[in-house]
Amino acid sequence: MKRSRGKSPRRGPKKDAARTRLTVQIEALNEQGAGIARQGRRQFRVEKTLPGEAVLIEYAPERPRKRRIRLLQILHSAPERRTPPCDYFSHCGGCQLQHLAYEAQLTFKTQLLSDLLQSYPGLGGITVHPPEGMPEPLYYRNKTQLPFQERAGKAVFGLFQSGSHELSAIDQCLVETRDANRVLHLVRDWANQHHIPIYNEQTHQGFLRHVVVRRSIFTHQLMVVLVVTSREIPKWQILLGELKNHFSNLHSVQLNLNPERTNLVLGAGNIVIWGEPYIEEQLGEQKFRVYPNTFFQINPVQMVKLLDRLKQITGFRKPDRVLDLYCGVGAIALAIAPLVQAVTGIDTVAASITAAQQNMTDNTIANARFLCEDAGAGFRRLQEEGHPADVIITDPPRKGLSEDLIRMICAARPRKVVYVSCNPATLVRDLAIFQTQGYHTGEIFPFDMFPQTHHVETLAVLSGGE
Repeated sequence: MKRSRGKSPRRGPKKDAARTRLTVQIEALNEQGAGIARQGRRQFRVEKTLPGEAVLIEYAPERPRKRRIRLLQILHSAPERRTPPCDYFSHCGGCQLQHLAYEAQLTFKTQLLSDLLQSYPGLGGITVHPPEGMPEPLYYRNKTQLPFQERAGKAVFGLFQSGSHELSAIDQCLVETRDANRVLHLVRDWANQHHIPIYNEQTHQGFLRHVVVRRSIFTHQLMVVLVVTSREIPKWQILLGELKNHFSNLHSVQLNLNPERTNLVLGAGNIVIWGEPYIEEQLGEQKFRVYPNTFFQINPVQMVKLLDRLKQITGFRKPDRVLDLYCGVGAIALAIAPLVQAVTGIDTVAASITAAQQNMTDNTIANARFLCEDAGAGFRRLQEEGHPADVIITDPPRKGLSEDLIRMICAARPRKVVYVSCNPATLVRDLAIFQTQGYHTGEIFPFDMFPQTHHVETLAVLSGGE
């Protein structure tokens, strides 16, 4: 009988493998903002370092892959290095670039886009404009959602360390709003004073899981959501009183029920215990309802700039019929509705579509409609029913567009395609596919929606349908 030649089991590093200390030179930053060094054939990813720096690292092959390298000492600093304003930057996974001067952060994001474009020879000649920066690159996020855990019998909140599910307890987060930080303090103090059981994901016991704070930047309205396993939360009236005493802009307090064993922050059900079920944010002259479960751009200051640029460069015409894929609560669709004949928005999230319809009514927009469908299926159905689109707008999640959807968009021959992206890698990949279908762009406009991090929002307008 012939012996089976199955694959040998993969063997990881020995647990007693020697840890090595190395001095390396950082050559560049990767797409996640981590420093890259090479020594021989080996490449090292060293977080919180900058190009031109000489650093001492420890390499421990027995650790999980993302944590095998530990920065021990910076031997020579880059001139762009700054002292991080946050005390938790060294071990928190929320920000990646606080050690880099802000103007240099913008340069990094420009270079990131340029480098990605160079990896696709067919995309040569595209101009990457300097990113629109933030006047104050701290305290800008309009949505905060931080987990709570129990440490030594006390409630703490924090962020997970980079590459792990280990919580770094913090006292404040400098990219969240000041109101959000104050809310987190109040909830923590209330939980400790009244011995509120904190959820334990191993035992599946306890009540309080997360605290979500949404704070309108332009209208200043505040929403506080306790993510809990049961509506029977002891002493919640005391917390409500504290919130009302401390925040004159408090507009909504809710419970979000999430009793499942899951990594998802929010469950499906919300219970309003005080105020309205939503807050309003203002973009230009329009207001938008924002609910606990609906997506809204994290940085309204930059979103206003993006909308202004979009309207400026797209060249909308009054007879245009516009299709907005992944429309969310209708921020883009309603902003351009006064410029065109009709707008149709499609999104798969029912709560977002409900909010978009309400926002349409609140802003007295009569030439828009919103459909709750998958983007691809909804687009195909509209095409089959004979609904043409002169301009197609798409603002997909980080994974970008499917090749099938890109081909469907191009086959419809719109005059313009507007592509808003939060992921440069998938944007450039998709632009290359559009190019094969006859749609081109000459410019990319970045917007620094996420200062102190490696993320960047981009806008591109493609032509080819005329």
